[in-house]
Amino acid sequence: MSTLTKRYIRGLGWLAQRDGAPVSLRPTGATTLALADRVVGTREAAAMVGVRPPNFVRDWASRSDFPSPIASLASGRVWSEAEVRAFCQRATQPSTERLATIAERVVWWQGAERTLASPATFVAHALAKGSLEDIQEVARAVGEAGLRRAVAEAQAGIFDERSWNFWLLVLEMDRDLPLPARRIE
Repeated sequence: MSTLTKRYIRGLGWLAQRDGAPVSLRPTGATTLALADRVVGTREAAAMVGVRPPNFVRDWASRSDFPSPIASLASGRVWSEAEVRAFCQRATQPSTERLATIAERVVWWQGAERTLASPATFVAHALAKGSLEDIQEVARAVGEAGLRRAVAEAQAGIFDERSWNFWLLVLEMDRDLPLPARRIE
């Protein structure tokens, strides 16, 4: 048996929930809005997109093609989960041609096909030698977890000390992770 609860949210109106899931919202002085879907806040929407909340607000929520928030509360904006999922599915992934162009630029001494055959090495080279646009394209293709994996598995000679420390800081990785170095025995 499901339970229906109602609670008042100041500045927003009455929220009806069935078993903890939002069902309807009646803004103060307005008609009831049916909420057939769950709502998500900034943290949940950022996780769906695959970025950290501050990056989500700056890079995704501010886009003109991103779904409009259902409401702006004192605690932040909320979106329809279904709309955010639909956006994530149609969000443009970088094309293979665009990634090949980046691969040719950052690993100029070998063909793009060979570079892209080793994704972690390609991503590491893009982080170390790519432009901001290149890095954004690669990050969209592999996600933050892919960036972390590329740094953790980087071969010696790709990163210099400055870029190594930068990416450890940006990706919130263990700062004690040593810079990969060549060993001559």
